[in-house]
Formats: sequence, structure tokens, C-alpha cells
Amino acid sequence: MTTAPAVHAAERGRPAHRGWWSWKRWAAGVACVGLLALALMAERPLLGESIHSFGSLRWLPLFWALVFEIGSMISLALLERRILILAGHRLPVRHAIAIAYASNAMAQSLPIVGSGAATAFTYRRMVSHGAEPTLAGWTLTLAGIVSNIAFVVILSIGGLISGKSLAMVAGGLGLVLSAAVIAVAMLAVRRVTVRERVARAATWTLRKIQRLIRRPSGDPAEIVDETLAGLAAFHVHRRDALHVVGSAVRNWTFDLLCLAFSIKAAGAHVPWWGIVLAWAAGSGGAALNLTPGGLGVVEVALTGALVALGVPSMQALTAVLVYRGYTFWLAMVVGWPLYWRLVRERKQVEERAQAAAAAQAPAEE
Repeated sequence: MTTAPAVHAAERGRPAHRGWWSWKRWAAGVACVGLLALALMAERPLLGESIHSFGSLRWLPLFWALVFEIGSMISLALLERRILILAGHRLPVRHAIAIAYASNAMAQSLPIVGSGAATAFTYRRMVSHGAEPTLAGWTLTLAGIVSNIAFVVILSIGGLISGKSLAMVAGGLGLVLSAAVIAVAMLAVRRVTVRERVARAATWTLRKIQRLIRRPSGDPAEIVDETLAGLAAFHVHRRDALHVVGSAVRNWTFDLLCLAFSIKAAGAHVPWWGIVLAWAAGSGGAALNLTPGGLGVVEVALTGALVALGVPSMQALTAVLVYRGYTFWLAMVVGWPLYWRLVRERKQVEERAQAAAAAQAPAEE
């Protein structure tokens, strides 16, 4: 009985807290819409230059470009879902896809902080679906590592087949380093001696980093031990590892094929020997995140790269606008409604949990 006033006070505080977060969420949404509107106005000159060429687009390659972009997003969702499965938690496929689209929309809409906000959103959704907080955090970390390695491998292969000496050397080094990282990771999982050596090397490295930047705080050995303990929750088998790597490779490969078929849709010949390097230039522009989704930056970088590969300038611009229409604008159209739906579902779950707790309180008293 003595805790009743505290309970009622907490209940009175929740609506205000929820209203504050609701206000912040709506403000963020309005800001995103405003930024996207400004970005669209910035792209008006590009649209004006190529609008007449859209009437001559080839429909079959246009369709396949859309299919490949959808496949890329599904592969990203399955990558994160598969890593969760490795630790014994199953997230429904439809929820994984909805989370992937919503987080991608958030990442591309917010300049500078978009990636961090999207990661936090994905983390909260995984936890709300029953994943342990530590497990959800490690899932996102491992998904990012595997995705980055897959990107480096694809980029390295593109460098090898480009025929340019510097790109071929960089591609070979990229493949060797990626293979070394994967080999060490697999041995560390399977063999105790290798894991101990990796732990000692990580502890030594972390100690040096702490001396330079004073971060992260804490004993290096304890931090490394806790990290390895978190990784121990994931039981990796060869088949599971192949599924995870396959999803990461498909994510990037399908996105690359979306660009290739966008070029076909514009009526140009696809420069297969150098398209990976051009695609990487566009990805680098998006990674800067100086504007929502890298708008303007990606278009200029990717169009210039395609023109350098021999694609006619007007067709290159048309292909880039088609590609960005699928990878950016369509992602916004699909992702934000899914975001609001997920937020609404979470609110409903919280309200049902509060109602159930309130119903049990009198019985306990």
C-alpha cells in the first residue's frame, strides 16, 4: 500500500513524457520533409536536363532494376535476421523487412546523424520484439562488419577486372586482407589458443588507444573479456556463416545490378569492366551523408564516373536518376509509412502492458 502513491505519480508522468517524445518525433518528421523538399529543389536542374529522355526508357530493364533493389533491401533484412538466429532468437521475416526499410529511410533522410539514428531505431525494434539488449547490439555490430567486408570484396573484384594497374593492386590487397580477417575470426571461434592470442592482441591495442584518446574508459582486459563473452552467445556453424555472408554479398550485388539495369533502361551499354568502381564512387558520396541520402553529391559523383567510363552524358544522367529514384525516393515512400506503423505498434504493445500491470496491481494489494 505504501507504494501506491509512487505508482500513481509514475502513471501521471507517463503521458507528459510520451507527449514530449511524440512532439520530438513529429518535429523530426517535419524537419525530414523540409530537408527532402530542399533536396528535391536542388535536383530540379538535373531533372530539367533529362526529363525528355524519360519517355524513351526501356521498360524491361526498368522492371529488373526495381526487382534488384527490392532484393537488396530484403537481403539486408535477412542478414540481420540470420545473425539473430545464430544466438537463438527468431525475428519474423516481415518484421525484419519492415525494420530494414524504416531504418534505411531514417538513415537517408537525416544528414550527418542519419546512420546513428537508424542504428538506434533498429536496436529498439529488435529489443521490442524480444531480443536481449546485448544480443541486439552485437547483431547490429556483426551485421555492419560482415556488410563492410562484403563491400570490400566486391570492390576488390571490381578493381581486379578493371584493367587498371593501381585498381588491380588495391583489389588484390583488399581480397587478401578480407580473407585474413575472415580466417582469423573463424579460427578464434573454433580454437581456444587462437582466441586467447586475439584477446591479448586486442587488449594491447586497446591499451594504446586509451593512452591516446582516453576512450573507452575501464580496464582493457575486462573490456575485451566482456566483448568476447558477448560474442560467445553466437553459435556459428559453416552453413550459418554461409547464409550470413551470402545475404551481405547479395545486398551489395543486387544494388550494383540495380545500377547496371538502370543504365540499360536509359539505352546505354553497361561498362561492366568498370561499373563496380563507378558504383563505389556513388556509394562513397552517399556515405558522406552531408545532405539527405547524399542528394546532389551522389548524382554528380556517379554521373561523372559513368561518363568517364564512356557512357554518353545524357544517358548517364538519366540512368543515375532512375537508380536514385529506386534507391532513395522509393525507399522514402516505402520506409517512412513502415516507420510510423512500427512506432504505432510499439505504442499499442506498451499500452496493453500497462493495462495488464494496472489490472494485476489491485489483486496483489
